[in-house]
Amino acid sequence: MTEPHRPRRARSGTVPPAPQSSEPQRRSRRTAGGAATKKRRRSTTIIVSILAVLIVLGLIAAAVVYHYVNRIQTVFEEERNVIEELDSLDDETAYRTSENTVNVLLLGSDSRGDQEQAYREATGEGGERSDAIMLVHIPEDRSGVYIMSIMRDLWVEIPGYGYGRINSAFSEGGLELAVDTIEEMLYTHIDHVVTIDFEGFQDLTTALGGVYVDNPRAFSAGQANPDFYPEGTIRLEGSNALRFVRERKSFPTSDYIRVENQQLVMRAIAERFLSGDTLSNPNRILAVLEAILPFMEMDDGLDSETIVGYAMDMTSLRANDIHTFTMPAGAPHTTAAGAEVILPDEEMMTLLRRSLQAENMDGFMDYMDIIDGEQSPGTFTQLEDDEPLSTELGRMLGEGLSRED
Repeated sequence: MTEPHRPRRARSGTVPPAPQSSEPQRRSRRTAGGAATKKRRRSTTIIVSILAVLIVLGLIAAAVVYHYVNRIQTVFEEERNVIEELDSLDDETAYRTSENTVNVLLLGSDSRGDQEQAYREATGEGGERSDAIMLVHIPEDRSGVYIMSIMRDLWVEIPGYGYGRINSAFSEGGLELAVDTIEEMLYTHIDHVVTIDFEGFQDLTTALGGVYVDNPRAFSAGQANPDFYPEGTIRLEGSNALRFVRERKSFPTSDYIRVENQQLVMRAIAERFLSGDTLSNPNRILAVLEAILPFMEMDDGLDSETIVGYAMDMTSLRANDIHTFTMPAGAPHTTAAGAEVILPDEEMMTLLRRSLQAENMDGFMDYMDIIDGEQSPGTFTQLEDDEPLSTELGRMLGEGLSRED
């Protein structure tokens, strides 16, 4: 019988050796790479990635306008929810990263409100689960932000439980086991944890004044008073935005289309947030924070002072220094028990571990682009001018504050 998993923070032992492999070379992202696209390496960016971008951009803007920082800090501390169950993250894995490197684990879940129990009975899923998994990596030199989504059906070793889907770590052992699983899989250290509930969509889109998406397929969602979403450009706000990202029964490949729809909405949210109408309106930015913070929980160490410190370190970032991508994965696989899972790409996983450890994520992404034969679609370049985000966002915020006066 397998011995129950004891979280790393409660045990001691020898430090395991780092995996050995060659580090990927720094090669140009513009290099042509052949015809094969290997779309499984570019699976849909899940919901939490864009929320992470919004948080990063908002905090950078706050660091530039001191008057505005105080207002954001007040809102943040009043609305912040702390994860009580999570012990200190300063454990024996800290040696795996440089002293000033920051790794944040983002976990997104859809509580589905009153429909939660019915959903779990229909799918056979028990306990808590993570619908979206994301690692935000900020290198020691603050040269960029790398937001990597991790496929929830990835088949990995869960410490103390054997192999299973990566999102099952949360249901088996809570956040402690989820952190341990990611740290072992990537051979890295997690500094902070943030959880986000999809319910936040409703108030977030309202705070932004609605968002527009190009819907590729017409469908209806909801049992009572269903919403109809025609093909083409549509406006989403409040409850109809939440229904849009939740719907799965209307599609033959339910989960894949649902994640696609989440991506459409989150990209629309990012575009709306980065528009002049939002960035030049301090009250709207505060409304966005007030809308999303009640649906977030974070570790005790991620307080306003810590976040502002990170933001101050990143004032020289440009929009194209923020990268989103999906962790490379292997082929779909059916387990002996009949579960449909996705196997890891062991060669790429080894390169990823070494790149994280060597602070060479830019080189890793260059290599991914070369073997995929395409340029990365995950760089945000909404701002037109090639100047530091602090300058561009600060100018917009300054204009908004001037109008308030």
